[in-house]
Amino acid sequence: MVKNKEINIIKQVLTHWNLGDVAITPIESHSHTTWDVDGKFILKCYRNADDLSRATRFSKLLTPYKIPVAVFVPTKDGQLTTPDGLYCLMTKVPGKHMDFYNEPDLAIEMGRELARLHIALTNIDLKTSCYDSNLLDDWQNRIKPSLNDISDDMIQRVDEKFCEGFPNLPCQLIHRDVHVNNVLFGDGKLTGWLDFDIGQRNVRIFDIAYLLSGLLVGNTDKVEKIEQWHVIYTNLLHGYCEVNSLLDNEVNALPVLMIVIEFLFVWFFGEQGDIKQRNEARKLAEWLYDKYGRFYPHEHSRKHS
Repeated sequence: MVKNKEINIIKQVLTHWNLGDVAITPIESHSHTTWDVDGKFILKCYRNADDLSRATRFSKLLTPYKIPVAVFVPTKDGQLTTPDGLYCLMTKVPGKHMDFYNEPDLAIEMGRELARLHIALTNIDLKTSCYDSNLLDDWQNRIKPSLNDISDDMIQRVDEKFCEGFPNLPCQLIHRDVHVNNVLFGDGKLTGWLDFDIGQRNVRIFDIAYLLSGLLVGNTDKVEKIEQWHVIYTNLLHGYCEVNSLLDNEVNALPVLMIVIEFLFVWFFGEQGDIKQRNEARKLAEWLYDKYGRFYPHEHSRKHS
């Protein structure tokens, strides 16, 4: 009953684009917010006007730089959203989600395209207004005070390393939500970037650290996966540095940044009351801390000739 009611609502929404009898399929990873429309379009219901405005700006500004992103389709009245300001229609970006563990060499292509994206985002920086993140301030005032079940020694060492290196890291516009479900591939090439809803100014290596730590979720007890993860780690940096240089201090900061990102989730899920996911993030942060000294692939910190 709920599904039929939902489909009827979506059909009514699609009349704003003069789309009548079309196939509508909910996208599982974004339940009740995103639908495939006839295999040609994606209909998305945004949570708020700010996210929508940010996504449309990024799409418009990145397209001239040949970054593969969805193009927003105006309604029959020439607007980008329905009258209630919630729904928008965009072209469906070709490609499919890939598992880097099955194809670790694909991380080289991922690194190249992330570097190209960062270059394009630098070029559009002055043309768009975005949230300026201060992760160091968040660490000191929100994240660290919430870590009441983490050893004092661990907090102190992470705090010292993070506070020492963070102020010297290059900042720019970033995607902020780079994970395997937000990139599409076809024939070994990256064919699409998805979901710029929370794009912001932050340290540029945040996108790299976020992707790498995300790949570890649920895999830290699997020896073969961890071996593959190290290959992915090196390949990602190798591909990135083929296109855009990383500084030595950026490469060296990746391990502690991954830990801080997991502690960010500890804080976030704690605020949400989601104890299970909070504990999973805490365990991953502790695992990264235990393995901390192993992650220094200096040979990929400079641009390859």
